[in-house]
Amino acid sequence: MSTASEAAAGAEVASSGANTVGLHGNMGVLELIFTVVAFNGPVVVFLGFIPVAVLLGNGVGTPVVFLACGVIVTMLAVGLVTMSARLKKPGGFYALITAGLGRGVGLSSGFTALTCYFVALLSAYALGGIALNTAIVEVFHGPQAPWWVWACLMLIVTSVLGHFNISFSSRVLTLFLACELLLMVAYDISVLAKGGAHGIGFDSFTPNQVFSGSMPIAFLFGMGLFGGFEATVIFRDEVRKPERTIPMATYGVVALLAGLYALTAWCFINSYGAAAVMDVVDKNMVTASTDSIKQYTGQFAYDAATIMLFTSSFALALAAHNISARYVFNLAADGILPRRFGRAHERHVSPHRSSLALSVTALLVLAVFAIMNASEDELYARLAGLYSYVFVIMLLLVTLAIGVFLLRDRVHGKAVGAAAASLIVFAVLCVTLVLATQHFDLLTGATGTLKNVLIIFIWGVTLAGGGLALYLKRNRSDVYHSIGRQ
Repeated sequence: MSTASEAAAGAEVASSGANTVGLHGNMGVLELIFTVVAFNGPVVVFLGFIPVAVLLGNGVGTPVVFLACGVIVTMLAVGLVTMSARLKKPGGFYALITAGLGRGVGLSSGFTALTCYFVALLSAYALGGIALNTAIVEVFHGPQAPWWVWACLMLIVTSVLGHFNISFSSRVLTLFLACELLLMVAYDISVLAKGGAHGIGFDSFTPNQVFSGSMPIAFLFGMGLFGGFEATVIFRDEVRKPERTIPMATYGVVALLAGLYALTAWCFINSYGAAAVMDVVDKNMVTASTDSIKQYTGQFAYDAATIMLFTSSFALALAAHNISARYVFNLAADGILPRRFGRAHERHVSPHRSSLALSVTALLVLAVFAIMNASEDELYARLAGLYSYVFVIMLLLVTLAIGVFLLRDRVHGKAVGAAAASLIVFAVLCVTLVLATQHFDLLTGATGTLKNVLIIFIWGVTLAGGGLALYLKRNRSDVYHSIGRQ
């Protein structure tokens, strides 16, 4: 539970003169870990991400890249946890970047973060619509319907859950995630117990395999695995004992994701054999994971995986909705967005108005996609790639902010080690962003004019935040000084 001082820091005065109600909750370490990992969609990663990373990245050496990216993210997490403990403000990256780099960059980051998670939400609806349609037709032999019908059904359920306290959503996410983890652990054990295709090999850990293929692309995919880990800080006011819960949950999320995905990727490679896996993913990238599940864990697990692709997508959508709603809430509490969206529900203590506004906006966007008759597979791929690109921009800003803040912190003393780790990660992410821009077509599937439009849109949103901050500084100093939950 947040302290009284933290709750007061999160409260703002609305234009009507009424005080806003701050968010609070009682999530523990495991609930927070499960809420954040659900955003990552483990089964989505296994079924749709790992085969692509093997094919386009460094092939058999993929598990080592996943572990290396886990180390890099852990270095970032050290600075994140240190700064969050010293700042003790709600607002997530929006507040941290403002404290480190100033209000102009801070507001830019708020817009970037909101864009990032909103795009992730849309991609989850697209994938969930596809997955639910597949499960209904193939597993339950039911009627087929357009993907957007099922996506809208997901949106309705997500909106209802988002209206209530985060503790309610965390229970739903915990249930779904437990099933996903059970499936993946059962698969890994089955592959190891049966000895894979030709005995369990360790080719993935040899230098020749680690540095094979395209290391830059492998690194891009590896960093994308950890999307959402930073969300632990956005729920600061909704966990009990945040000084203890947030560090444990942050490190727990990174360790779980790195270990689980590296192990599963290694087992997937062994399920076909190091010599054959590249040919398999080249010919059957879409079904390579599900075929392997059927072979090693049986028809029931195959059917369960088909169903869990939907439940994983739904959990991802619910987590993305909750995170996005809190960014809307914090921007509204500061007066950047209409203050009515910065008031929590008096009974459920949830950002109910922000949640509703987010759902309405998402529904309008889905309606546009439906009218355009957008291809669901292409739509999901482009939205997921777009999210990955914006995610790198967001991480770049926060690593620099953490390093700068910790080096100049005079109240608590300079944390040179954590600052140095963050600045090292910042340098790595600079290279990553350049590579992501060069391979934007590979990330999103967008080429030509569409590619240029998307890049301009992303950076335009980011720059718009800085422009708005400059306007507020000159014309609305009261709002300007509250940027970043200051």
